[in-house]
Amino acid sequence: MKDTLYLITMENESFTSEEFRIKGMICSRCLKVLEIELKAIGANVVEISLGKIRLNYNPEMIPKSKINKIIRENDFEILHDKYRFLAEQTKRWIVSFIWETDQQENLSTFLGRNQDRNYESLSKNFSTIYGKTIERYRILLTIERIKELIENDEISFSEIAQATGYQNLSALSRQFKRETGLTLKAYKMLDQSRRIPIDKI
Repeated sequence: MKDTLYLITMENESFTSEEFRIKGMICSRCLKVLEIELKAIGANVVEISLGKIRLNYNPEMIPKSKINKIIRENDFEILHDKYRFLAEQTKRWIVSFIWETDQQENLSTFLGRNQDRNYESLSKNFSTIYGKTIERYRILLTIERIKELIENDEISFSEIAQATGYQNLSALSRQFKRETGLTLKAYKMLDQSRRIPIDKI
């Protein structure tokens, strides 16, 4: 049995169990797309979560090159570098922080606790890999979350400010205008969405 941090393979007479760490898988849509396509070629998807897939498959029937092709054709890539994997993992936790928490906790505390690492080291690694700071990435994601909430039209602007971690509506309004060039009201009146997929940020 061969066991590494980024690729785990176990083989018996006819089947291989292999774990892939995937760059770019940071939303539930990503999971569904890959699961459907991998099952379509006969692979048994044992586990699939953001950034990771574990498969059981017969390499005589399903060449690994075919699995790699499906991953590449969906604009993902297999991570082999531990620093890139760590940065990708940090991305997924930031997405979780913005979409799934009330943001009352500091992001630095949240990341350090969930990744069990010093925030300074996470931040330095993230900036090296992506060329932007964690805080900049957070702002970009938060703007997309705000757009989503505006388009859903279920809560007021003040409630959006509270849900996305702003101290007040004025702070939200200023940053939204600075980042998008539009006021909150102007964005709400648009005929079509201007949201950016979070896996493209």
